[in-house]
Amino acid sequence: MKLGKKIAIVSAAGRGIGKGIAKALGEEGATVIVNSFSEATANQCASEIEALGGHAIPRPGDITNPVTIMAVVKETIDQFGKIDILVNNVGAGPKEFSKPPEHPLGRIENIWNAMYGQNLLPAVLMTEAVATQMKKQEGGKIVNISSIAGIDSFSPKMLNDFVHPSYSAMKAALISYTKTCADLLGPSNINVNAVCPGIVYTDAWKQNAERATEKIPEFQGRDPRKWFEGIFSDEYPQYFDRTPLRREQSTEDMGNAVLFLVSESSMNITGQTIIVDGGMFKV
Repeated sequence: MKLGKKIAIVSAAGRGIGKGIAKALGEEGATVIVNSFSEATANQCASEIEALGGHAIPRPGDITNPVTIMAVVKETIDQFGKIDILVNNVGAGPKEFSKPPEHPLGRIENIWNAMYGQNLLPAVLMTEAVATQMKKQEGGKIVNISSIAGIDSFSPKMLNDFVHPSYSAMKAALISYTKTCADLLGPSNINVNAVCPGIVYTDAWKQNAERATEKIPEFQGRDPRKWFEGIFSDEYPQYFDRTPLRREQSTEDMGNAVLFLVSESSMNITGQTIIVDGGMFKV
C-alpha cells in the first residue's frame, strides 16, 4: 500500500471528484477524514471506503466556515496526532447567495464575493490551519483541486452559458496560491501541488447538460448524457476546445492524479499543476 498509516483530510468528499479522491487514497491505505456539507454523503463515502477495505471517518460540516475548518483539523490531530495529507477539493458554485448590496454593482459584487468564499478562501484557511501541524511534524502533502477554467479563458459562448468569469478567476488564483505555498512550505518538507480536472460528469456538469438541452435552441431535445459525450468528439467547436484523446475524464482519473502527488513517487515535485483533461488545454 502506497499510503499505509497516512492520515488524510479531503474536503467536499461526499460525492463527485472529492469522493473519487477519497476512495483512491483509502484504497491505498490512508485513513481518510471525509468532509462533506451533508452528513448523509459524508457517511456514504466513508462506508464505501470501508467496504473496499480502507479506513475512513466522516466529518460533515460546511468547510467554507472557519469554525468547521478548525474543528476538523483539531479533531484529526487530537485523534491521530498528525495530518499527512490535505486535499482542498471544495469549490463550484455557492449553495446560496446572500442579499446583494444595494448599489448598482451590488449583484456583481455579490457573485464575486460568493465565488471567493466558496472556491479560494476555504482552501487558504484550511492550508494555513493544517500547515502549522505539518511544520511541526516536518513533512506533509497538500493538493489543491483547481480547474481547467483557471488555466485559460473559455470561448465567449462557454462563458455566457456555462462558466462565470469569477469561477475562472478564483481557480487561477488557487494555482498561484499553490506555487507560493510550495515556496513557503518547501523548507519544512511540505509538497504543495494542484490538479486541474477537465470536464467530468459530476452533478454540476449533469446540470449543465440538462440546461443545455432544455434552454439552448441548437441543443433542445437531445438526451443530456449524449449531449455531454459530444463534448469530447468535437461536436461543439463553438463552445469547447478539441480533446485529442476523444474521451471524457472520470472521478477515478482525478483520484489517481492526487494519489500520485501525495505518494512518495512525487517526493521531488512541488509547485506544479497537473492538468487531467484529455489534452483539451495545454501549458
